[in-house]
Amino acid sequence: MARRIAAVALLALAACAPRPETPEQTAARMKAESDSARPALQAALDRVARYFAAGRADSLVMFYADDAVLMVANMPALKGRAAIQAYVAEEMSWGAIQAAYATTRVDAYGPLAVQQYTYVVSFKPGPHAPPGMNAVTDTGKMITAYKKVNGAWLAFADMGGMSDRALPAPAPVAKKH
Repeated sequence: MARRIAAVALLALAACAPRPETPEQTAARMKAESDSARPALQAALDRVARYFAAGRADSLVMFYADDAVLMVANMPALKGRAAIQAYVAEEMSWGAIQAAYATTRVDAYGPLAVQQYTYVVSFKPGPHAPPGMNAVTDTGKMITAYKKVNGAWLAFADMGGMSDRALPAPAPVAKKH
């Protein structure tokens, strides 16, 4: 009798178990999550642009999770908020930075999201800039990965810019005789 009751109980539990999502349901859920995350991620980038303009490295670094990694071209990865803040503060000390960002794609899945966006960044050297540093405007594309921490999206992997500027042509290869 106990075995029958246990078997009936197991069948009842199995019948109540949620059914796995179909591929269509998964796609619809991810689209809804992505559409929901997009405005919050764009708002975060808008804050970053304001903090660059105001020279506020202390505020800008709050865009990042404690364990974030920032990968900037041609330099070692910066790991953690303190390293990122030191880098950004040094850049800001050299002059004025203006930035604008436009989200092109967001893919979210629960507490994780990836944002693709374009940027326009202008730099005007100030009195503390290294000698010979020139004003520059750069455009390009970026990818940032986020995780939701206490209800807020924080960047945990920021994959530097992919500049639209053309690279200089390589030097011609000398022919061997």
